[in-house]
Amino acid sequence: MKKFFTLLVLSLALLVPSFAAEESAFSGRSKSIFLSVEEMPQKVYIGQVFPIKVKAIVANDKIDGLLNTFSSASAAEVLNPQNPWERSRDNTYFNTFYFKINSKTAVMPRLSVSLIQQQEAVESEVIILNLPSQLVQLKQDPLFSNVIAQTLNINKYKTTTFDAKNVIVVLEIETTGANLKDFALSGIAKSGIDSFSDNGTSQKIYYYGIVPNYQKSFDFTYFDLTSNKFNKITLPMVIESDEVSTQLGLNPKESIFEFYKSVAYAVAAFLFFVILLKRRRWYYLAISLFFLALFFLDRNPLNNAKLKANSSIMILPMERSTVFFTSDKTLDIEKLGDRDKYIKILLPDGKIGWTDRENIIKN
Repeated sequence: MKKFFTLLVLSLALLVPSFAAEESAFSGRSKSIFLSVEEMPQKVYIGQVFPIKVKAIVANDKIDGLLNTFSSASAAEVLNPQNPWERSRDNTYFNTFYFKINSKTAVMPRLSVSLIQQQEAVESEVIILNLPSQLVQLKQDPLFSNVIAQTLNINKYKTTTFDAKNVIVVLEIETTGANLKDFALSGIAKSGIDSFSDNGTSQKIYYYGIVPNYQKSFDFTYFDLTSNKFNKITLPMVIESDEVSTQLGLNPKESIFEFYKSVAYAVAAFLFFVILLKRRRWYYLAISLFFLALFFLDRNPLNNAKLKANSSIMILPMERSTVFFTSDKTLDIEKLGDRDKYIKILLPDGKIGWTDRENIIKN
C-alpha cells in the first residue's frame, strides 16, 4: 500500500510541470496591440470641442481593421467614436478623436481597440483616457451663444418682416474648431438651427431668430480660443425684401403696396373704358383690357393649387428646416414663389411657409 501511494505521488509530480508548462505557454502569448496617447490639450473649457490623438502599434500583419469601443463615460461626449484609423508606417496607426466635456465632474471614457480578422475580434487592448489637467468654466454672459471656436464668421445674414411686431433674422455662420451645434441665444421668442453641416475642418449652420421690429441690432458673443476672450458680433437690423424668410402670419396680399397696385389697375381699366365709350377707338379697348388682365393676374388666379395631405410646411427652403405646420387634409393654397426644389405657399389661414415641390397638386 505504501509503495502504491509513493508511485501515485511521483506520477502527479511528473504531470504538474507538464500542465504548468502548457498554461505558461498559453498565458504568455505575446500581445499584438499597444495603445498610447500621443497628443492632448492641457487646458480645456467646459463645452469646448477638443482633440485627443491616439497611437496604436499593431504587431500583426493579418488583421483586416481596428474597431473602437468607448465605455464608462460621464458628462463627456465622444463626437466621432467610429473614426477610422490611419496607417502611417510599418504597423503604426493613428486616430484623432474629438471630445466635449459638459461638467467639471466629468469622467472620460475607456477606449477599447479590437483587432478584426475575418469579421471577428481576435484581440483587444484598453486605454483609460484622462481629463485635461485644467478644466475651465466660462463666466456667465447674457449674450453668450454657447459657442467656443478658433474662428467664427457670418457669411451672410438677412432680416425680413415676420409679422406686425417682429422681424425674422436668418444667419449663415461658419466656424473652425468649434461646438457650433450648441449655438443658442436666450431671450428670443422663437429661434433655432435649421441646417448643420460638418466637413471635418469647419462647421456651418443656418440659424433663425424672431425678434421685435424695434430692435436696432442683433447681438451675440462667442468665446475666441485664439485670443482667449469673448468676442461680440453686432449685426444691424436692416429689413430687406422677402426671398428666404417665410413671413409667418403676414399675408402679402394685405400689404398697402399690393392694395394700391390693384386699385391702380382697376382705375386705369375703367378710365380707358370710359374713353372708349366717348371716342370709339379700338386701341382704347385694348388698353382697357390690358389693365383689366393685370388686375386679375395680380389676384393670382393662375397660382391657385392644392396641398397634399400630411405635407410639411417649413420655416426656410432647405433640408432639415424647422417644420411649423403639417396638413392633416388636402388644402387650397396659393403659390407665392419658388427656390430650388421648394415652393413658397400661402395657407388658408394666412400663414406662409415653404414646402417640397412634390407636395403641390396643380389645379
